[in-house]
Amino acid sequence: MNGFYLAHFLGAVFPATAGLLLYGWRATAVLASVMLCTVAATYIWRRIGPRGRTLHYAHAIWLSLLLALMLPAHLIADASHLNTWTLIPLAALLLVMTLWLSGGLGGLHLHPSLTTYLLLAICFPDLLLPRRILNRDHVLLGDLFGTQRTDVERASSTDAWISRRHNSSDADLRDPAAEHLSRYTRGREVPSRQWLPLSALLRDDMPPLEDFIIAGQPGALGTSSTIAVIIGGLFLLYRGVIDFRIPLLTCLSAYAALLILPIPTLISAAPEWHWAAMRMPGIGWSVAITFVNYEVMASPLIFMAFFLATSPNLRPMTRRGRTIFAVFLGLVCATFQLYVSVSFGPYLALLIASLLTPELDRWFGVRPIA
Repeated sequence: MNGFYLAHFLGAVFPATAGLLLYGWRATAVLASVMLCTVAATYIWRRIGPRGRTLHYAHAIWLSLLLALMLPAHLIADASHLNTWTLIPLAALLLVMTLWLSGGLGGLHLHPSLTTYLLLAICFPDLLLPRRILNRDHVLLGDLFGTQRTDVERASSTDAWISRRHNSSDADLRDPAAEHLSRYTRGREVPSRQWLPLSALLRDDMPPLEDFIIAGQPGALGTSSTIAVIIGGLFLLYRGVIDFRIPLLTCLSAYAALLILPIPTLISAAPEWHWAAMRMPGIGWSVAITFVNYEVMASPLIFMAFFLATSPNLRPMTRRGRTIFAVFLGLVCATFQLYVSVSFGPYLALLIASLLTPELDRWFGVRPIA
């Protein structure tokens, strides 16, 4: 069992390292604080009732690392933002309580890290919204709150983060691209002119795609660098601790659904919704594929597919069950991203899809010979 968690910890090193580089010492403090608070809460809850004996430190620490990677680094704030500090012990307490209620290692089809994050996102959406990122000249050692600007910049930028000119301040305040995408696909974006077509959104309000692939846009600790998440996921596949079907089919089915599902192609007085937007004049395949690329990269979809959906408590036991589970998860994920939230839609989709696991195990499970 320790080898199982060790392999997962090594896989998580890649997205965690990217987060530490992009958000500096405050990211380190968030990771350490969440894990230490979780250990303390586990020590207490292990002494409460028979279920307390089902809690194991290695399992709780792994879940706390996952939860920390889903949180923004600005939770370790300065004196003017002390209200964010309270979320860390609260998150650790909710995590251990959920783990205790679900019965520890062999409990319900419920992921404690996922449930805890969704509770926090529903109750404290503004406090979890990331808007800060270190400039490339101040990675690792910079201060996330060391910015000279008091207003929030637009998500778009003509230069990629990795090639942006030197800035004297440690960090920038930036409006997350995921928020623009969520408002647009729900038809709630307020156009600065009389209308806002999809192509204008991608051209004027979105940063370069490499800011999501490599790094450069504010986000959670573990989801800000897509390439680091993929490398970590490939390491888990190499060690044989996860099934390749789940991340592969989840991402492919989500990508296909994002191309087909109806989205606003133009926002004016009333949004104009269309199925398969690439068939519309003025959109085409290039704009549609670019839009889907932003949807995938700006969300935690890939992180969720590699590190959460492959959890033994959530995935079905059989190969056929995992195939159906992954395809269904991808379709629900695309739906929630477009019509609920890009930031936590994939997490909510996984919570819904995990409810299907007991039925898939019952349908495709191995039956004893009578």
